[in-house]
Amino acid sequence: MSSCQSTGATSTTLAPVRSEDPAWAHARAVPGARNNTECLYCNKVIKGGGITRLKYHLAGIPGNVEACKKVSEDVKWQMKDLLDEIKRSKEKKRKISSEIGGDIDLTSDDIDDSNSMEGQSQLSKGKGKSGESGTGKSVGGLSRFFAPRTTPGAQPSIKSSMCSNEMLVQAKMAVARWWYDSNLPFNAAQSKFYQPAIDAMTAIGPGFKGPSLYELRGNLLKMTVNEVQDYLQQIKKVWNDTGCTLMADGWTNQKQQSIINFLVYCPKGTMFLKSVDTSDLRKDAETLFNMFDEVVQEIGAENLVQFITDNDASYKAAGKKLQQKYGSFYWSPCAAHCIDLMLENFSDPRYFPLIDDTIKKAKKITKFIYNHGWVLALMRQEFTKGHDLCRPAITRFATNFLSIQCLLLFKKELRQMFTCDKWIASSHFKSIIGKEIAGIVLEDKEFWAQCQFIVKISEPLVRVLRLVDGDEKPAMGYLYDAMERAKENIKARCNNKVSIFSPFTRIIDSRWDKQLHSPLHAASCLLNPGIFYSPSFKKKMML
Repeated sequence: MSSCQSTGATSTTLAPVRSEDPAWAHARAVPGARNNTECLYCNKVIKGGGITRLKYHLAGIPGNVEACKKVSEDVKWQMKDLLDEIKRSKEKKRKISSEIGGDIDLTSDDIDDSNSMEGQSQLSKGKGKSGESGTGKSVGGLSRFFAPRTTPGAQPSIKSSMCSNEMLVQAKMAVARWWYDSNLPFNAAQSKFYQPAIDAMTAIGPGFKGPSLYELRGNLLKMTVNEVQDYLQQIKKVWNDTGCTLMADGWTNQKQQSIINFLVYCPKGTMFLKSVDTSDLRKDAETLFNMFDEVVQEIGAENLVQFITDNDASYKAAGKKLQQKYGSFYWSPCAAHCIDLMLENFSDPRYFPLIDDTIKKAKKITKFIYNHGWVLALMRQEFTKGHDLCRPAITRFATNFLSIQCLLLFKKELRQMFTCDKWIASSHFKSIIGKEIAGIVLEDKEFWAQCQFIVKISEPLVRVLRLVDGDEKPAMGYLYDAMERAKENIKARCNNKVSIFSPFTRIIDSRWDKQLHSPLHAASCLLNPGIFYSPSFKKKMML
């Protein structure tokens, strides 16, 4: 390595003016001989052709010059990539020439210049810009220097194929020992930077010294921070072209501190902007307005398309005031929060006491089972085959409805459990709470009928909640259609009886009209070709 580096430094001093070409790192110019180069690997003198002919030599492409037999696969791959750039540049100039009707002389010097500039610009951008790695994921600028060798399903290299199984096991064991000694989480192996790091080390070869403690917390950390900052700058440049969405997410940490996180979304990606501790602030409309106004000015009101907050009264008032001040963007409540409030209204004891009573009984059942380890083990091992009754969800109201769905799904198994010999022989069978829970499961027919009805009217809305809170696709263009389908589904499940479904659809319409009915959401649905050209599309739902 040291000899190569010293030779490379010599080649730089002897290289011509266009020494920024990456290929000059692997050759030196021959003094006194124009366009002659000497390969650093095999010491072959290539007469004529300059740096372009050297690239053919290092890439191992026959017909033009003899291939280098000592160059590594990574350098060979890099030279082939540079030659492909030359071909693309050549074709581009020919296309321009044919379009404007002029003649462009494509000399080797022109090709070298364009290639050098492209290579240098990509190398400089690669420091902070993500590129395609061997794994098909973004890992930075490393992929330009190493040949892809670990794509999913890719054939292993000849060298790795020649290794014995014992060598492969020992190599993996070496990584595993370090892994276990450092107490790293196992899912760290799924990081998109994991395999590229191994590729980079194996490309250098034996004797590579890993970064020290001081390098990791010193220069390397600074370089990584600079990379992230460069990437964030690239995201911010997109805001002016496509616009962006500002999101305010309030939460409480383990120290009971009230915090608001500000995130910015654009087609390039979502970035965390900053976090504000609001523990000592009054969350009234005026205070929130001043806080939000500072964030909007930091982003630039001209770049903002939408501002999303919770649906609390103070947040809503601050968002509306901010929208009126600038008039160039929309305030919107969180769609997941609005749908969560719809589900909360479905279980409001003032309007739906039977649903509230059923949810309370369902909580009693799940609380009893999960608070007694023996009962929980009995259920999992012998009746539900490891499945649980409590399903974690986005919000507590969705969790209540999903738990009722699970109770209904395992109704038969629960009834079998509370009548089996093990349950009868246990101390829980004779306890007061055990008898109460068994009575609900075995004798309360109205409870199970209400569970069926609750699932019938809540499942379509829970599906919409999953859509708006998912990460698979942007939900704005699908929200209007999804809500329309949810209401139609609820009506159909209630056999189109107005007296049954109307209380629930009125709740949906009330929240929808007052909160989510926005021209921005309507436009996104109208511009969604998958919905607009659907036979079931109705323009009246946009009004």
